[in-house]
Amino acid sequence: MSWFDSLRTRLSRTRARAAAGPPVRPRGWARRHRGLLSVVVFILLAAMVVPAAPWENCGAGLRSVDANAKSVGSSHVCVGLNLDSGPMRDNDPLDPLEKLIKGRNEAAGENFKTIVVLENLAPDPKVDSQPFSFVRHEIQGAIAAAWPKNGPAGIKLLLANYGSNADHWQAVAEEIIAAASSQRIVAVTDIGISSGNSRALVAELSKHGIASVGATVTADNMNTDPKGARIENFFRVGPTNTDEARAAAGYIAAHGFRRVMMIQGTSEEDTYATTLAQAVQSASKVPIVFTKKYDVKPLSDTPRDVYLRNLFGSWHSDICGARPDLIYFAGRGLDLGAFVTALAEDGACEQLESVTLMTGDDASTLAGNSLPLDKDIGVRIRYTGLAYPDQWDMFTADPAYPTYKKNHDNFIAEFTGTHGFQRGELWDGAAMIEHDAVAVAVRAAMDNVSSDPVSVANLLRSIDCNSPVPGASGFLAFDQTTGNQLDKALPILSIDPDGSVHPVDLVWSRGRPLNTSPDCGG
Repeated sequence: MSWFDSLRTRLSRTRARAAAGPPVRPRGWARRHRGLLSVVVFILLAAMVVPAAPWENCGAGLRSVDANAKSVGSSHVCVGLNLDSGPMRDNDPLDPLEKLIKGRNEAAGENFKTIVVLENLAPDPKVDSQPFSFVRHEIQGAIAAAWPKNGPAGIKLLLANYGSNADHWQAVAEEIIAAASSQRIVAVTDIGISSGNSRALVAELSKHGIASVGATVTADNMNTDPKGARIENFFRVGPTNTDEARAAAGYIAAHGFRRVMMIQGTSEEDTYATTLAQAVQSASKVPIVFTKKYDVKPLSDTPRDVYLRNLFGSWHSDICGARPDLIYFAGRGLDLGAFVTALAEDGACEQLESVTLMTGDDASTLAGNSLPLDKDIGVRIRYTGLAYPDQWDMFTADPAYPTYKKNHDNFIAEFTGTHGFQRGELWDGAAMIEHDAVAVAVRAAMDNVSSDPVSVANLLRSIDCNSPVPGASGFLAFDQTTGNQLDKALPILSIDPDGSVHPVDLVWSRGRPLNTSPDCGG
């Protein structure tokens, strides 16, 4: 090939490369797998916004649920029967008490019997009326009753959590029923709030022969199932709403109130509010001249108290125009706090400078909280309590006083001395009333030669006016027909603006202390 031909060949190759464009390089991994990379990025971004996974540390007898499914946020807790006495949520504030219970249970030996404390153990302030402090006090009272200094050996306590509004009652019932034989369950105590769900729960336990001893459940229909049939194995140491209504009616009439208004919660699920309203309407000796009603469901974007504060504020002119000298509030304590705030902050009334606000025992959940009682409309709160640490100081003239006072002082010694709890934790009555529920269960356990749970109800029925159990809130005895407490002492209490509670009066559900004659006084 001549030099000319060689030059022409090189020029042709150069033109061909220029026409083909720049040299081709191998593609990187990201370019070769662009579709797969998009999927990976999507998954990573989605993982950043999905709800938190269920809490994985629930022990035996427990299940993980979203405690705040009906309100703002997400927080998983364990519901069921806490067989291991371990934590039921992250940073569980009950951890010190759970560890105390666990240690006592491990020392119970092989010949043990078990008492269950059932409550909403992780209350959500956005939707639940009971504050956590109230729940803690209940457990402290149970501990004082289960393990007194010179008490019987072989008693175990287990905590059970049914969640907000007892929404997970079926899961709890299943776990308690499954464990009843192996744990030798004597009774399920406390029961928490009066509601359709809690009624269904105790009815289900009763079908399986398991006894329940209510402490804070006061709705009159708690001893009947959703179909209206008597729940045979249900008992209670607290008052009924009819008891509270009679006490309130007597107070209203004795103090000369003439224009009574009612604020009434109407939720079908909240049997505390509905039966309290019915009982007050039946018992009142003074006509109720005006009624305002409310019903509130769990809201996804607004806390319960904030919503009600706004609703009650819209009633301001109606209340001013009605000019009541007493308002009876048939609703939850959390709702009462919202109502008080509305009266305090929505302007003065020329016709209504101040008013007495009376209500039932759920007001005890406000104890210790500051309240605006001396603002635009002055408010005096009175409520019928479950129990009160100084209630027997209003009973000194009665011949039975020394005995009642001695029993109460014994409780104080166990609560503050043996277990080191603070006397200041007693003002809401929660520790006293749950102590009494566990105390009757302990009596039944000790008197029973059998460990079969179905044998216990007969022992509880035997706790009558002839063989009562001495309790912190008075002698404890059950009506043989209804399972309700006989001759319950009811303190009428007041709450000051700083949240402190003071006694006003002490009355009895049947007008007198427990009669220990064979017929219980008729």
